[in-house]
Amino acid sequence: MKRNFNQKNRPTNSRTSRAAGPSARSRGVALIAVLWLAILLAVIAGSLLTTTRSELRLARNLLDSARADALADGGIYLAIPYLLDRDAGTRWTADGTVHVVELESGRLEIAVQDAAGRVDLNTAPQELLAGLFLAAGAEPDEAAVLAARIADWRDRDEDTLPDGAEQADYDAAGLAVRVGNAPFLTPGEILRIPGIDMALYGRIEGAVTVWSRQRGIDPTAAPRLALLALPGMSESAADSLIAARAEAEPDPRGTHLQSFIPAEAQRWLARGGGRIVYLLAQAQTPEGGIFRREAVIELRPGASPPYVTHAWRPALAIRSE
Repeated sequence: MKRNFNQKNRPTNSRTSRAAGPSARSRGVALIAVLWLAILLAVIAGSLLTTTRSELRLARNLLDSARADALADGGIYLAIPYLLDRDAGTRWTADGTVHVVELESGRLEIAVQDAAGRVDLNTAPQELLAGLFLAAGAEPDEAAVLAARIADWRDRDEDTLPDGAEQADYDAAGLAVRVGNAPFLTPGEILRIPGIDMALYGRIEGAVTVWSRQRGIDPTAAPRLALLALPGMSESAADSLIAARAEAEPDPRGTHLQSFIPAEAQRWLARGGGRIVYLLAQAQTPEGGIFRREAVIELRPGASPPYVTHAWRPALAIRSE
């Protein structure tokens, strides 16, 4: 038989195919791995970019807030020389009027209010305190109880007033309350008294003080809620008084306001004189940052230093009434 050596010795492609097959698969797996790695790197890069943008936005907001904070502080210091001005024509009056100051760094709204226009938590009689809580929306019985509790809290004895409460009463009720038996150092201390929560305090905050040291209020500087605390004062009379106060020339004696004040409220009137004032400054930067600062300043013209700061804190709002 004749052999076909050419056919027998011809190399076949089977071994080559078997060798090439795994290599192609390896290259495919490597390509897929590279693609997944690229996707993963893209996700990481996107996440880092988003985080960086958020951090930059936060940094800008913090910077803008700091600028507004500094601008509001500057508003307080800007107002003090106007309050100490010897010229009555240019001196700012502490009646709640809002003064607008436009600066390159932003806009300032500054209001000055005599502390004597507010109800003093340390010296006001219970009747005036009860009237304040009534004006803030409390029921008559609740208002009387809260006023008596304040009176018991600030006095130095252990004798319980009608509707009031001393340490023994709170202990008997199982309440973890420690009565001050001393004057309030800040208005916010009344939050320690059961029955006075943040909602109620928020409504009266702009009408109370611990710095006027007067039994009554000065109608030439009193905010609306303080006026409504007066016995017999109606909402319409209080609004008319505020309108007359804004239209008339400043009169420290308030004689032009007497017609709006009921006879039964006359005994709770006082004169302030602007010695201790609330300064409220709202600052807004061109970027939109807003900050409000409140300070309680005791003016001492001719003394050194010419003023003393009793309080310095963020404020909730500009109060113009």
